[in-house]
Amino acid sequence: MKARLLILAVALVIVAFAVGRISWADAQPSAPPKIVWQYKDAANLTVEQMNAFGAEGWDLCAMTMYGKDLYYVFKRAR
Repeated sequence: MKARLLILAVALVIVAFAVGRISWADAQPSAPPKIVWQYKDAANLTVEQMNAFGAEGWDLCAMTMYGKDLYYVFKRAR
């Protein structure tokens, strides 16, 4: 009788460990997907041209003035 209880207790511990191990492994966060960026530059754009870039998924990330010209840098995920 004591041997059966001991075997049952050991089996329960093994099952509990296995279940805990499986759920622990499932809970591990995976690495986020790597984002690859694509860049485009342009100068002296009109509002219509900028809207067209936006419709294609481009996002304005920088702009600077050089002399009388205004330069833009756009990016989007590939």
